[in-house]
Amino acid sequence: MASTLLLTDETAYERAKRLQRLLSLALPEHELVVAAADSAAWRRRLTDVALVVADTDAPLSESQAAALLDFIRAGGGLLAIGATVEAWRASALGAAVGLPAGRRGPATELLVRPAGDHDITRRLDESFPVYARPFLPNEAQADVTPLLLTSWRYTTVPLVWLRREGAGMLIVSTLDAEDAMLEAAPLWQALFRSARYLTGWREPAAIRIAMIGYGAIGYEHASAISETPGLDLALACDRNTARLDAARERFPSLRVVGEVEEVFAADDVDAVIIGTPPNTHAALARQALLANKSVIVEKPFCLTAAEADALIALAEERDLTLTCYQNRRWDPDFLAIQRIVAEGRIGQVFHVELFIGGYGHPCDYWHSHEPVSGGVFYDWGSHYLDWALTLLPEPVADVRASGHKLVWRDVTNADQANLHVRFRGGCELTFIHSDVAAALKPKWYILGTRGAIVGDWRHTAVTSRKWNGDLVEERLAPAEAPPILTVYTRSADGLIHEERVTLPPAPPRPFHRNFADHLLAGEPLAIDPRASRRNIAVMEAAAHSAAHASIVVPLDDGAA
Repeated sequence: MASTLLLTDETAYERAKRLQRLLSLALPEHELVVAAADSAAWRRRLTDVALVVADTDAPLSESQAAALLDFIRAGGGLLAIGATVEAWRASALGAAVGLPAGRRGPATELLVRPAGDHDITRRLDESFPVYARPFLPNEAQADVTPLLLTSWRYTTVPLVWLRREGAGMLIVSTLDAEDAMLEAAPLWQALFRSARYLTGWREPAAIRIAMIGYGAIGYEHASAISETPGLDLALACDRNTARLDAARERFPSLRVVGEVEEVFAADDVDAVIIGTPPNTHAALARQALLANKSVIVEKPFCLTAAEADALIALAEERDLTLTCYQNRRWDPDFLAIQRIVAEGRIGQVFHVELFIGGYGHPCDYWHSHEPVSGGVFYDWGSHYLDWALTLLPEPVADVRASGHKLVWRDVTNADQANLHVRFRGGCELTFIHSDVAAALKPKWYILGTRGAIVGDWRHTAVTSRKWNGDLVEERLAPAEAPPILTVYTRSADGLIHEERVTLPPAPPRPFHRNFADHLLAGEPLAIDPRASRRNIAVMEAAAHSAAHASIVVPLDDGAA
């Protein structure tokens, strides 16, 4: 078994733990050996390792420097992080590999950007902030490949660079960012890929993707694929020739077919997006996996937990990637709520309510036909339950649900559905989807032991003018605008304080970038199919409860 040696300072316990987690994910096949950098013993381990990762301010002894230099020149890899460049610069290693002299600037926010198109930096954000003390070299370095750069007083400064030495190489990251930044993308991604790059990983050829079903969501997927380096749109399949014509008009080089068998037989397809109605998801995903294609399934993942279990088992058996397009994980209001909860600002969450709806006629498409869609819980519930179950990872105890059918007789979905989930730790969740709600409840209502979060619907109109100057006002449906998010916290003097939350921007193409990063760079999937299976288990239990006089359905949702 290959090994990685992590050299760290004994006092930097939390930072070392974060690096250990990163390395165990980046190099799962490696044995990870952790040693104190100021110990003499680790030098003897160099004959057994493929990679040395150093995050230390301890200087090198003469014998340690010589041993590391021999290790690199013989084909080993060194990833030096943080203060290591200063601690090791004066050694024989530093002199040989050109570790630069320089100084630390004051702590400030830096705007970091990739230096160019490289395996380590591909698909990273074009620019991202890091709060750190930059290392400022006294002069430009020779024989290095810069990876991440920043601007310092109108001068471009390398923050991360690669240098070859003999048969091996080293990557230096001078960023001394706080410990938590080691787990924040995209700096985490750069370190993750650096560790893999130094042990031989190179990004393979682009993933060729086919879409089955080019309906309303097809254009979104196709556009995202075309804008994501490492993904190629190879094929679109639909029985509706008008849709295929629209796809070809937008993407002239796209090959189109009318039957799914042609997709599964195509040698130039590596992955398939299942964009058909929900009642077909499981069967088509199974066919794609049997054809040795990785699979993205539109939400809902499928209709039953048994279907989800079978798909997950088949993907694991064939070593293929399986995921669900839970694209609203990156909605600005959910990102803000995740951060607030993770920071502990409202304490322990014990009650969550979610609402979507209004008073209006349901659409006459398959979304409103329960035998195809799965019913109300599988429609907006695919997003809302995914949000809630991501916020509340503890195991589910039971599910109870009810539905009303009072107004819209021309569709089979319930007019209103109410779902209640009780978790084993005592937390509770309520979700309501209503097409007969003349008065809206808040989108979000979250209670914690130290505060609350409320997301009120934003009532917004888009205004324009007619040719004659008259005002035209188009009111947006509530779900088409992000909510107004307020945090309520209680201070020690008993006062309740209100804070309006500024929502973060939605990142560009996050799902498709992660899919490429997973297949091409080995990064973890953002949407694990087991999380999607958990959603389906709750939806299935809710549908059963609503159909049987709101009985309580005990549930093992697969949560750890």
